[in-house]
Amino acid sequence: MPLRSPPPLVFGQMAISVSFYCNLHCEHCYVPEQYRARYRRRLEPSQLTMKEITNFVDLLVERYSLKKVIVTGGEPLLKIVFPRSAALMSHAANKRGIHVQLNTGGLGQIPIRDVASIFDDREKLTFQFNFDAASAEALGRFRTKRGAHKSALRQMAEAINCGALVQARMIANRHNIREALDAYRILSSIGVGSFRIMPIFGAGIVIDDENARLGAAEEIKEILAALTAMAAQTSTRLELPNPILVDTAEPRPNVRFTECNCCLASGYLSTNGDLYPCSYAIGDPDSHKFVVGNVRYPGFDLETAWRRTLKKYQSSSGCAHCPMQIALLRKIESRAFACA
Repeated sequence: MPLRSPPPLVFGQMAISVSFYCNLHCEHCYVPEQYRARYRRRLEPSQLTMKEITNFVDLLVERYSLKKVIVTGGEPLLKIVFPRSAALMSHAANKRGIHVQLNTGGLGQIPIRDVASIFDDREKLTFQFNFDAASAEALGRFRTKRGAHKSALRQMAEAINCGALVQARMIANRHNIREALDAYRILSSIGVGSFRIMPIFGAGIVIDDENARLGAAEEIKEILAALTAMAAQTSTRLELPNPILVDTAEPRPNVRFTECNCCLASGYLSTNGDLYPCSYAIGDPDSHKFVVGNVRYPGFDLETAWRRTLKKYQSSSGCAHCPMQIALLRKIESRAFACA
């Protein structure tokens, strides 16, 4: 019997970090606070050129059917970073015709209209805003920056008015999960397209933060049930990644259940060219173990390296043993919390 050829690699999306510069100090950041200065000193001299980044995008589009680029950081809308962000967005959307998602903390320094003006077709642009608390006080504390709440809401409204798709993401931890319902109401009231709530990852500074990690599964189940009920009454779609603790067999109007596709159809390109199967891997103390390879190294073979990594993750039962979730699992009684 002839051997079957492996299925072709297809990248639905690739997150690309244009810089590690950031004006926030979020509680859930995967880059530990004490390492930020060291990361910048180490990575800036080896930062990819925009030509190297766009060449990598071209490779993914032409050989691996790339459909979306996620522009991330750091904060892509800082003045010092934006020329790189703009170059990547323009190349991906206008030259390659693929969708662009811009991730921002909502305190960027570049006017939203200037971002939207880059696009020949604004339907190719999605903004993802981090919105981790309903109240101004709580969000400011979470971001360690005053004005985060007002700025995020203003920028989301501006993005909607520019004709871009707008989604908001909430990283749920022990301190903010009770604000999820109010956050959903606020976002719905301004016309945000979708609201995604996901549990805090066991990576970066969260590894040693016992007070941040989620507690009982029953509490989270209660919140998810209330959110799914609210979704039927609003036009803002609710997105729930694993762990999903509500009955998915029942009709859930305006709710989308999602699964992690790290390593399978998505990846993360770091500022210095290191390629990872997941963006949260860089927050692990042993992050070097998860590097697929570096895209600028002579002889780097993406397909061979990626298939080797894929085989490794599949052999360990995938997300059930995801190394980024080990810290989270210490405090959760269900293994359903192994992946988000």
